[in-house]
Amino acid sequence: MPVAAKTPLIKIEVSEGRKRKLYLVPKDAAHAVETLLSQLDESDEGFIPATDLFPDLGDSKKTPGIALRGVRLRMELTQKEMAEKIDVTQGDLSKMEKGERAIGKKLAMRIGKALGVDYRRFL
Repeated sequence: MPVAAKTPLIKIEVSEGRKRKLYLVPKDAAHAVETLLSQLDESDEGFIPATDLFPDLGDSKKTPGIALRGVRLRMELTQKEMAEKIDVTQGDLSKMEKGERAIGKKLAMRIGKALGVDYRRFL
């Protein structure tokens, strides 16, 4: 039986105007961000729009899935562990995280209750 592996995460802080957001990203994605930042020239003043680094942030269909994945990673759960907590299959959870399956209000409320977070972040 395969064992679920937890992805090593790196914290990246992104500033957009006065807003600062902290992202937990897989190590390989963090390396890609580091590469992009190293390619900045002096005229860029050290700023890259957050949506340039993380294009899915601008996609309203994927935002609930991004929030769901973020909560899962912050809680250090595998997809399988999270799926069991919220009573869905691992495949459905994967689709929700990728924005391929909608998270309805009823399911969002169930997720919020199971994880102790505000359900509205998943809508």
